Amino acid sequence: MKQEALNGMTWMERPFDDFFRVFVGPRSRKAFPTLFRHLEFTPATDVFARNGDLVVRAELPGIDPAKDVTVNIENGDLMIRGERTKREDIKEEAYYRMEAFYGAFERHVWLPEGITEKDVEAEYKDGVLEVVVHGATKSLEASEQKAIPIRTGVKAKA
Repeated sequence: MKQEALNGMTWMERPFDDFFRVFVGPRSRKAFPTLFRHLEFTPATDVFARNGDLVVRAELPGIDPAKDVTVNIENGDLMIRGERTKREDIKEEAYYRMEAFYGAFERHVWLPEGITEKDVEAEYKDGVLEVVVHGATKSLEASEQKAIPIRTGVKAKA
């Protein structure tokens, strides 16, 4: 019974694998360049507060931070730039599935006024870059906050 179910699943998976290979495989990026324009490598990034500091944590597996990543402040933004490149030269014909994305990336995080590079520390460990901006959330809490009304398309009664 298990073998019959397995054969049935294999029969069902084959068309999906063929579709995936054609439209998401290594050749598809050349054949359909506009389809993959938005699918370049973008590291997953968390931004949160910890003890008055702003913490930016970016997942950058397989990247040499000394060569492939820069962290700096430009025009009031924390800028994380880099590139994830393939390390192995594998022929396109050898791929069965290609799900990893490569290429240049850039992440921006707005910073409050007065933050300088002296307030920023960066550490890379186990494929994760953690950038700590000391005192950034204290500056945000001290600033005046103003509520922005949200329109819903329905006119409010006067």
